[in-house]
Amino acid sequence: MSILRLGLQRAGLLGRRLVTTPTGLATLGGLGVGSYGMQLKYGNSTDFFQHEFKTTKDPDAIVDFYSTEDFLQILGIFGIAIQFVLAGVQWDTDTENSMTCWNSMQISFDITEREETVDGEEVVALFNKREKFINYVPLIKSVFPILLWDQVQNFGFQRQQDGTIIVRHHGEYFHGPWPVRFLVQLHARYVIWATERHINSPIFGTDDLELQEHQRSNIPLHVFKEFLSSLQVSEEKAIKKAKLAGTTTVHMEASLANLERLKRTESVVSVQRRGSKVKLAINDKEAQEVIRSALEEISRVEGSQATAAALQELLKKSGYEPEEAEKSPA
Repeated sequence: MSILRLGLQRAGLLGRRLVTTPTGLATLGGLGVGSYGMQLKYGNSTDFFQHEFKTTKDPDAIVDFYSTEDFLQILGIFGIAIQFVLAGVQWDTDTENSMTCWNSMQISFDITEREETVDGEEVVALFNKREKFINYVPLIKSVFPILLWDQVQNFGFQRQQDGTIIVRHHGEYFHGPWPVRFLVQLHARYVIWATERHINSPIFGTDDLELQEHQRSNIPLHVFKEFLSSLQVSEEKAIKKAKLAGTTTVHMEASLANLERLKRTESVVSVQRRGSKVKLAINDKEAQEVIRSALEEISRVEGSQATAAALQELLKKSGYEPEEAEKSPA
């Protein structure tokens, strides 16, 4: 309690200094001018992001993905956030494809789709879902409306002459506070990363709808488990090589068993980038030890190149170029 009181006292003292001293007033003035300049530069923008990736998946499956709540699972990131949004949705009966959410967000969309004949069959050659979002600070909109963002984003794909598909996410325009714009751009980077991981995964477009839903709900965990699978393969190869050499494999087999057990858990993992350095961050200490042990065993038997290859594969799946990055297992 005394720590909280001390903190409040210091905050109050700092606040008084900001509004009663020349230095404080100059600081507030500088912050105000700087913020105003940032708002002029970044508060209104067109074409504020564009991301794309290539795929060979069925275009009809991609259309279904973007046209249903499947994409919302990735767009919303957190399951509880998606449920909250859906619980507050009210469809506009007067305007087509328009809705409000908790009386603070307005969402509308239109879909453009074009087909062409390929080998005597009609296939979707172009698809675009154009969504407009207008969001205000919740709860106070009716009293004091404060705009968070007014933006339009496009999600879709275009078929190429060779049959491949280019999936594109495009920020058409943004109007709102400049800090929010940067958050929206960060969110867009996650969305394209997660969408690519999902669409280019082996289960996308299959009949296993339950497995697809589970994957969409936690894309980083899915990527991490793919990494564990590749690590298992490397560990199995190292065990076979050690047995042929007459070396004991007790510790290696224990690491292999731990990897299999770890795949069945819900560890939280993230890949972080700081400048040119990339770091694999795992919040589970036991998971860290299992991975470190496996990498050490693989390095001892197969050499350090095998360890580097395993880490590079994870970084590649995470959207980074391994050759540009410095890797570390924890």
